[in-house]
Amino acid sequence: MKPALVLCLLASSALALELPVTKPQKGTIHRWVTLPASFAPWQQVEIKARVAGYIQKITVDKGDVVTAGQKLVEIEVPELQADLIRHRAEIAAAEVEVKRLHEARAKSPDLVLPQSVDDAEAKLAIAKAGMERTNALIELAQIKAPFAGIITDRRADPGAFAAAGGDTLLQITDSSTLRLQVPVIEIETSFLKNGLPVEARVDALNGSALQATLSRIAGTLDPATRTMLIEADFKNENGQLRPGMFATARIAVEQHDNATLIPSAALVKEKANSFVFKHVDGKAMKTAVKPGFNDGTNVEVPELKAEDVLLVPGTTALTDKQAVTAK
Repeated sequence: MKPALVLCLLASSALALELPVTKPQKGTIHRWVTLPASFAPWQQVEIKARVAGYIQKITVDKGDVVTAGQKLVEIEVPELQADLIRHRAEIAAAEVEVKRLHEARAKSPDLVLPQSVDDAEAKLAIAKAGMERTNALIELAQIKAPFAGIITDRRADPGAFAAAGGDTLLQITDSSTLRLQVPVIEIETSFLKNGLPVEARVDALNGSALQATLSRIAGTLDPATRTMLIEADFKNENGQLRPGMFATARIAVEQHDNATLIPSAALVKEKANSFVFKHVDGKAMKTAVKPGFNDGTNVEVPELKAEDVLLVPGTTALTDKQAVTAK
């Protein structure tokens, strides 16, 4: 071999690009859709008075953590306390009358009509029912937390008048689990079903990705936006998520099993065309392909074979038949 040719081959070998290689693998891949979303509380209620009266005490304020059944508000109800005394007196009088009529009828059945006894017993039952109702209303004057949560709003102070079913006194929110609410565009609604993987990226948490599954589907489209609301439940044990936070949701609406997959970095896009570079005899052979699902990590390329050796150029520019050394 001529010295000049040897030098040329050595120089070409020294200048050859070195790139990692990969082979197609079989696996499962999803088609994801990305949509804006927001977090809503698991439960949230506005606490109102059930009975009218002046507020005697409010035991909580904004930000307080409460347990289910904890007393939150005490309302003064002197009228009900007076009614309770009256009902007790009515019961006592009715009991005496019932006892007297029973004794009289036992002695003289012809003089005391059965209807008189029945009327007296009915009056006693009415008096007892009235006292039970008053006791129930007095109990409702002690407003308790319906579930464990956080007081997220307080709109009244001691001394204020609380009307039955009137203005909101407190708001309690359960954020132990949050509902990620996603409006899904009409064209994707036919693919929705419970259990699909859902990912949420929250900018307020430095873009960290949280994983869950689709929990419920509204079932109807909003006529104004032509979207269907879905929800995914995210546990919030450390309290990092807040109701009202915005998120970018990704929903795996379709799934292909036993698909031929390659790393996304091995796929080269040129306008509307897609290519891979096969490593053949030390050269990069440009090959057109028709990719399927792409989840950002892997891409489905059905026409590739398991024995194909592919270059992974990433951002490196390659040309057809360029000399390449495999790492």
